[in-house]
Amino acid sequence: MSDISKFRMLLTCVLGVVATIGIARFAYTPMIPEMARGVGLSESVAGYLAAANYAGYLSGALLISFIHSLALKARLYKIGLLSAVLTSMAMALTTSEPVWYLLRYLSGLSSSAGMLLGGGLLMHWLMKRNHKAELGIFFSGLGIGIVITAILAVIIKDIFTWEQQWLIYGAVTLLLILPVWLWLPDFSAEQSLPKHHTRQIPMPSSFMPVLQLAYFCAGAGYVISATFLITIAESIDALAGQGWMIWLVAGLSCAPASALWDKVINITGQWQALFAAYLLNALSILILLLSHQLIAVIISALIYGASFIGIVGMMLSMVGRLFPDNPSRPMSRLTFSYGIAQVIAPAIVGLMAEYYGNFNNGLILTLIIMLIGCTALLLAQRIEQRAEQSAALRNTV
Repeated sequence: MSDISKFRMLLTCVLGVVATIGIARFAYTPMIPEMARGVGLSESVAGYLAAANYAGYLSGALLISFIHSLALKARLYKIGLLSAVLTSMAMALTTSEPVWYLLRYLSGLSSSAGMLLGGGLLMHWLMKRNHKAELGIFFSGLGIGIVITAILAVIIKDIFTWEQQWLIYGAVTLLLILPVWLWLPDFSAEQSLPKHHTRQIPMPSSFMPVLQLAYFCAGAGYVISATFLITIAESIDALAGQGWMIWLVAGLSCAPASALWDKVINITGQWQALFAAYLLNALSILILLLSHQLIAVIISALIYGASFIGIVGMMLSMVGRLFPDNPSRPMSRLTFSYGIAQVIAPAIVGLMAEYYGNFNNGLILTLIIMLIGCTALLLAQRIEQRAEQSAALRNTV
């Protein structure tokens, strides 16, 4: 296969993220109230289904960390694309909860393929050809997917049954993966990149566990809004029927945010920008607790979309900078921590919402977790600074 242009390669991988996460994952958020009306889906089951999806993502992340063959990664990536289509459509064909759990789990596997395999293949392709690794553009696929699901939701929710809506989401996913399938380069002949020989500052053994704790907390802050934002909006009398608009706002703020955070990093530095993203994510949760007015929920969604994608992009790029010789291992450890939070948090908050009759206590718990994450992030920064000071002292001796 002849090599494709940089633009087409970027577009290929962005479309893969839109299909496997933007729709196969995020379509579930506007579908929760539709399934609640159609088949009586409870808050607890909605949370369990979200947990099953993230368990699939976590399993995929662990599996991918052991794969080194580029050709195998490309094959599994294509399988993930196809799975995104089939698992969405299959949700319409049954009302069996155990089957739903299996489908959401498999959908999570496809999401890990779109994000981790797609991102890895893109980075390899760009670096092999001496291009800048423009992952900010890659992460924009998350926001684009949210926008697509929000627009689709408002178009189809009053016309089609919940089963038909799942089939429509699956059909749109199929349209998105077709160009990805056709344009993806042949990686069977690609050679692995040589190891970087950048001088690396030794980090204390405490650094990664503390950073993992911070990222675990960020995973909880991300997943609660990703799962329940529309449901929370629809549960407010003044916002009934406006859930799609709230989700659209989140997507519109998410799509350009990675590029904006790059500019913030240039001004403030990596740690300060990351801490600001954590505080903004916590603020988005606090706003939901303090006010049920339409403007407040819109502001919360706007801040949420911009902050969560900033945390993901900046955290992964930071460990790549700190561990340039072998970035895949710390990235896998962080992804594991983030994934664990995404499995546990929706199930707990869903149960709390069903027990108390609202999401307030679940949001309070999530806010506390995010504040713990801010503290852990500050501690990780201090550990890194001490390591740099020790390295500088050794170099002067």
